[in-house]
Amino acid sequence: MKARSLRKLITGLAFGTATAVASAQDYSQIYVFGDSLSDNGNLHAVTQDPNIPERFTNGAVAVEVLAAQLGLTLSPSYHLLPPEVTLGNYGNNYAIAGAITTDEDGNLATPDINLPTQVGAFLQIHGFQAPQDALYVVMIGGNDIRAARSVLVDGDLGARRDANKLLKKAIRSVETQLSTLISAGAQHIVVVNAPDIGAIPETDLVAAQALANADNIRDRIVAKKLEKFTRVLTAVYNGRLSAAVSDIEDATGIDIIEYDLFNFLDDAIDNYQEYGYTNNTDACVYAITGGGYNPECNFETFVFFDEIHPTAVTHQRAALELHQLLSEQ
Repeated sequence: MKARSLRKLITGLAFGTATAVASAQDYSQIYVFGDSLSDNGNLHAVTQDPNIPERFTNGAVAVEVLAAQLGLTLSPSYHLLPPEVTLGNYGNNYAIAGAITTDEDGNLATPDINLPTQVGAFLQIHGFQAPQDALYVVMIGGNDIRAARSVLVDGDLGARRDANKLLKKAIRSVETQLSTLISAGAQHIVVVNAPDIGAIPETDLVAAQALANADNIRDRIVAKKLEKFTRVLTAVYNGRLSAAVSDIEDATGIDIIEYDLFNFLDDAIDNYQEYGYTNNTDACVYAITGGGYNPECNFETFVFFDEIHPTAVTHQRAALELHQLLSEQ
């Protein structure tokens, strides 16, 4: 079931703490699987690196805000920490920054940060029974698309084919993990598609570097059109994801809610002034590329926090829209 646009609803929203706009179905708990768009402490805990933040934005991430709107809390699962550290106390957010959809080494018995390990850890912790009255949010794919973008930049004439293969593999993995959750008992699932990776500040930076390094016509064309090519990669991933969700719905009878983060972000960028933003292209903090703090930054009026991630206010707007979608079910 696809999300419809809620632009009129969120136009004029005060950029403060997002509040519930309607009563959503009562859920016993919320469980989240994903990457840095949802992580609120797992990577920080695993690495014990003080330079790695708990969140990759300047405040609460969208799923945290959503949980609060539902009267629930969202805490890191810490599922990759040793048992002697957790003492059996696990949170409900399994998302980890940097995660991709697939198991990189092909061995599910080897713990990693990626989606199959996240779902596997959840099931093991819960006795391989997914509570039927809980809400499950799967929000992943951006890092797979970024990897496909790298294939285009670094590859040869077969790069487009190789990038396509990577995305097909990603969708198969998401489909498998969704089916696994449903087989374990999950009834209420939200699948969030990938934001437009072509529109994030990082893609412009990658394109500029690729153009500087280009020494042939093929590489120069890719660099000059990288934003467009990456947008297409994102659209391909999202289209296949939606098709996979439909297949799962047909096979299981479960009505999966699809939230369109791609159009949400593009709408925020295209109509940024309408939503109170003053900047829709630059990062507040160039943390990933080492550029430091942007002196023009205003966290309340910038779309992007860093080269990849949105500001907390953008997270809040997405959470409000997603909560409204749930309230309509």
